[in-house]
Amino acid sequence: MIWSAIIIMALSVLASLLLPNYYKAETTFYAASPDLARPIPIGGDEKDVRIYGDDKDLDRLFTIASSHEVLFHLIDSFDLYKHYDIDKSDKKAKFKVREELLENYQTIKTKYGALLLISEDKDPVMAAAIANAAREKIQRIAQKIVKDSQKKLIDNYYSNIFNKQIQSDSLSNKLRHIKEQSGVFETWGQSSIYTKLLAEAESNLEDAKGKISFYKKYPTYRDSMIKYMAMEVGAYNKKAKATQELEKYAPVLSELKQLEQEQTRLFDQISLDKERLKQLNATYSVPFTALHLVEAAEIPVQKSRPKRSIIVLLTSLCGIMLSFFAVFVIENIRGLDTLKKM
Repeated sequence: MIWSAIIIMALSVLASLLLPNYYKAETTFYAASPDLARPIPIGGDEKDVRIYGDDKDLDRLFTIASSHEVLFHLIDSFDLYKHYDIDKSDKKAKFKVREELLENYQTIKTKYGALLLISEDKDPVMAAAIANAAREKIQRIAQKIVKDSQKKLIDNYYSNIFNKQIQSDSLSNKLRHIKEQSGVFETWGQSSIYTKLLAEAESNLEDAKGKISFYKKYPTYRDSMIKYMAMEVGAYNKKAKATQELEKYAPVLSELKQLEQEQTRLFDQISLDKERLKQLNATYSVPFTALHLVEAAEIPVQKSRPKRSIIVLLTSLCGIMLSFFAVFVIENIRGLDTLKKM
């Protein structure tokens, strides 16, 4: 039994020595808030902008980290088919190389809410390079997702502004046509002018009537009465003219005012959309961070696996236990044979 245990231990030592060394490289980063990629709202306040993302933003990075786009970017960038000695012509080559990479590639959420990306490889330089390349690719994909959303929003604003401009041009043409047909040159002012003229004419008319009534009692003031009679005629004419103009514009003034109010609201909306579009274009043209780097992966100097001492210890213990079990079985068998012979 002792010799079997020694042999098992020697074999476990030899087997552990034949196992290749793997080196672990780690990079740590936090998710950045999408607020950093958004324009500050018109009239907004910078104090509402978040710097770090929440759990949803971190989950987004986890999803990107394990996506085919990231994995096959690493596979192509580092020629992992050759590195893992996988034949590209094999029908299952893509599956095999992906599984091999995933065995040495891991993302973990730390207790402080950061993302820890781990890469292991027999080559320590390769391990660090893969970890950093994966992080940079995650950053670019996360940025692209936001940029694509911004581009769609910008296109929508261009389309909305274009459509509203068409509506505004149509309103302008309609207003011009109605004004030309009715003789209105200024909707709000022209109505006020003739309303004021009508009020003045009525006031003058009442004043002239009162003076005429007064001077009729005094024949000696005949000239004054004639003067105020003339003023009465003028006031009548002025009132008739103002009334005629107001009656002429009355059918279209209400429509014109409504159309001009609608056009004003449309102008305001177009101006606001153009300002927002300007902010969106400015934001779209400026790079932003999708993650906050805490620590880049450095070339590891200490192997991460295999733990040879643990392997030898566990193998030896298993071997000794099996040896005891084998001796126990053999002794029982011998005992049974002895009983049968007796």
